[in-house]
Amino acid sequence: MYQTVEVVENVEITPGFLRLVLQAKEMAAASEPGQFMMLKAWEGNAPFLMRPISINYADPVEGTLTFLYKVVGEGTKLMAALRKGDSMQALGPLGHGFPLEKGARRIAVIGRGIGIAPLRLLAKRALDQGTEVYAYLSAKEEAQIFDREELAKMGVTVRSTSDANVNVTAFFAEDLKTLPFDAAYSCGSKRLMREMHELHLRYGFASYVSLEEHMACGIGACKGCVCKTHDENGSEQYETVCKCGPVFPTERIV
Repeated sequence: MYQTVEVVENVEITPGFLRLVLQAKEMAAASEPGQFMMLKAWEGNAPFLMRPISINYADPVEGTLTFLYKVVGEGTKLMAALRKGDSMQALGPLGHGFPLEKGARRIAVIGRGIGIAPLRLLAKRALDQGTEVYAYLSAKEEAQIFDREELAKMGVTVRSTSDANVNVTAFFAEDLKTLPFDAAYSCGSKRLMREMHELHLRYGFASYVSLEEHMACGIGACKGCVCKTHDENGSEQYETVCKCGPVFPTERIV
């Protein structure tokens, strides 16, 4: 879907990071955890490309989509200037999201900094089907451990750290000694992905990662966001993150 949508809220939650809420009923109803949108908050072709932002939350009842984003360039700087009632262009939802097994007893979500953003909707969908959720969150500073309170209010067991000398996956490894997990999902750090994958090999739970790559078109046409993966026979190949992902099983990532 490509639509002009209205801004409900666009507020700074900590310096350089904002929460954007859009009124987009059809898109909210169609969104799945782990998908993303291409957003444009300016007229004309400067900047030329829309900006890919992961979906933080979708409320099909209210018809809203929520995004967390960091101001890093001209496009997100223009987005940060949006106010309630302004309009912008949106394309999506795009990509393949997090697979969530019906009947799963317990899952883990593991995120760092802005990579925490796509995990909130996944946690909500899991809780709605009766799956227990543990969240392992980290960031450079406490203010960037996003959605910690929102997840806790939903009923998620949250463990977090901003200590540079502590790996949040160590908390997960500790819980794995006594608790069975059906799946784990990560975003925001290649180190977290590697550590989660090592635990996946040891304990046997399903393991998925949402990759962060520079995306230009969002639909797989420009081939600007390729990553190297293993195919079903174990051979190496290249796939576009935007169309084939952004979520992949960790064992497929080279």
